Amino acid sequence: MKVYVHRHGCRLNASESRHLIEQLESQGHVIVEKMDKTVAVAVVNSCAVTHQAESKCKQTIRQIVGANPEVALIVTGCLAEKNPQELLEFHRHVLILGNSEKHRIGEYVEKLNGSEYPRKIVKNPLPESNFSFPCFLSRPYTQRYNLKIQEGCNFYCSYCLIPQLRGRARSRDFKNLLEDATNHVQQGVREIVLTGVNIGVYQNDSKNLAAVIGALNDISELQRIRLSSVELKTIDDDILSQMADPKNKLVKYLHLPIQSGSDRILKLMRRHYGVAEARNYLEQVYQRIPQVGLGTDLIVGFPGETKEDFADSLDLLKNSPLQYAHVFSSSRREKTVANLMKEQFIAQAEVDHRSKILRTASHEKHRQFLEQQIGKIETVLFENGKKSRFPGFTENYARVFVKNSSKDLANQMGRVRLVKNCGTFIAGEIVG
Repeated sequence: MKVYVHRHGCRLNASESRHLIEQLESQGHVIVEKMDKTVAVAVVNSCAVTHQAESKCKQTIRQIVGANPEVALIVTGCLAEKNPQELLEFHRHVLILGNSEKHRIGEYVEKLNGSEYPRKIVKNPLPESNFSFPCFLSRPYTQRYNLKIQEGCNFYCSYCLIPQLRGRARSRDFKNLLEDATNHVQQGVREIVLTGVNIGVYQNDSKNLAAVIGALNDISELQRIRLSSVELKTIDDDILSQMADPKNKLVKYLHLPIQSGSDRILKLMRRHYGVAEARNYLEQVYQRIPQVGLGTDLIVGFPGETKEDFADSLDLLKNSPLQYAHVFSSSRREKTVANLMKEQFIAQAEVDHRSKILRTASHEKHRQFLEQQIGKIETVLFENGKKSRFPGFTENYARVFVKNSSKDLANQMGRVRLVKNCGTFIAGEIVG
């Protein structure tokens, strides 16, 4: 059958969507990139972390059904956990798969036969034990691979639905994830990104995150290991030692979702650190690991955020080693503590204004970071390019473009002289 897979959301959703595709391809299904009337099954791997993400997922579902009213629709992911009953009303041929069932999608697709369309909710209680899932080998994969190693979270921040939608923190079987990584490296993967909801708390028997990095480092063909977003107080000294070691494949890059520069707001958010602790940690990492890339997430307009609280967040971004920030508007989410707070949500116009200020500051910090790279020679992992140029990333996540040549550079490592700061990326020249 022809199957169309559409995913929304984070790196974890990207990893899970890749697994869904590989599973379906291993069963002989044909994955198509465009939705039309020849598609038999459409899969939407959804996101519900913000109101905007939820709206985009619903829009995608409407577009799919509009393109093919007879398609068998499967909705999985976090929105399937949050609003399963509502999603049943979007299409008469729909199956809702909760997060505990998505890894079995191949079984459900195999059950689709002619006019026998499912119309039920498959939503089991989310498990609490560690997990594993089959590793499928399909076509060669020459992109950065998001390797899922962890699921769920125990932190219960006041603004977040993820513990409800993905359950408590649990880790992937060590041997299972190592098999998955090895298989994909054999298929052509050069860089693996360790992915999960809260990867810093990984624990499988005696194996922690540092042990995972150590095992991946021993895969000879693998060139790079990268951490996805990781919580501030979950990175121990062993991991920083790995990052500082030039012989280790763990790249010099950390994305730490600090969320606010105000101690008062961090307390309301139920975060597990204060601003001084976050600043000190950033400074220590910056001093210990030369040329490290440091980024963060900042939420704007949390209930009760004053102009002074916002100014503290702006100060954290401007006057710390951070090189950029992903800026998010606070989103009212049902069943969160934040939604019940007596403090008022900030007017949208003010949130937009503050977000614009933060994004402008982030762009300037990133421009300064890129300027510091000019003149250096760095190793770049190239991605799929166009006729005129090839893009890629340095270890510390500076985006680089080089002029195209007669050689296909995709998925190749190359030494590049960083020549010109173009504001959001660096123009480079291949060396040697």
